[in-house]
Amino acid sequence: MTTVAPATANDRGVAIGMALVLSSAVAWSTAGFFARMVPVDIWIVVFWRGIFGALSIAALAMIERRRFGFDFKRAFTLAGSALIAISATGKIAFLYALQNTTVANVTVIYATLPFMTAILAWLWFREKAARRTLIGSLVAGGGVIVTVAGSTGLGGGHILGDLAALFMTFTMALMTVIMRRHREVPMLEAAALSGVAAAIVAFPMADPFAATLTDIFWLALFGIVTQGGGLGIYTMGARRLPSAQAALLSASEVPMSPLWVWIFFQEVPAQETFIGGGLVLAAILWNIGAELRKRP
Repeated sequence: MTTVAPATANDRGVAIGMALVLSSAVAWSTAGFFARMVPVDIWIVVFWRGIFGALSIAALAMIERRRFGFDFKRAFTLAGSALIAISATGKIAFLYALQNTTVANVTVIYATLPFMTAILAWLWFREKAARRTLIGSLVAGGGVIVTVAGSTGLGGGHILGDLAALFMTFTMALMTVIMRRHREVPMLEAAALSGVAAAIVAFPMADPFAATLTDIFWLALFGIVTQGGGLGIYTMGARRLPSAQAALLSASEVPMSPLWVWIFFQEVPAQETFIGGGLVLAAILWNIGAELRKRP
């Protein structure tokens, strides 16, 4: 009987994890493409993306757990309800940002998430941050200032979209900190319910069926690919890798997101976005590289 050596099995698991996390980064990076593909009222987008995103996450949860059913009881605790409400608000802000600023600006601002999370964790429960994280936060903050400055100058006009992206990043950081403090909350259930909550908020303000079947098809893909695909695949891949390595691979979303709209819609980022994005990406890679060097 042939047995697989532990080292070989571990290497295979790492390779699968890397492939899954990279695939999730590709899935997440398509958000701007889908937003540009269906230029309809924001509330219609919120409704259909929320519905199809929730269904895809729910299906993935059932496949992963190999059972039909959800742990709604734990999802509706005080912490779980807060996560659902915050996530739904972040989803709406994300779509507003995509419609009111460049995809590159949204991506650069969102890339500061690890640093914003570290600052919130320190402010909330005094979780100690490494010195390199604090330095990286300052560099990334400088990158965001440069990026937003490009929106307020001549030919800008994207400041509201940039602020929405900043608010969306804050909601994600807040969610991350809450999940650290309340690990008992089932993340997939909360993510699915937040999509339903966003759709409920959007329904009175839009006529979802005013969209054409083609629009609904693209919005369905928007929800399935970026939410079910992005979150679900990342969840399955990240558990096979050290957290720093998973974060490093997921950072590949930063250059990919503006690439799709550049190719398909000729949306060229401003010079300030290139400079700010370079600062943010450098801060991310420096921090993750330092973390990887610490590990065997």
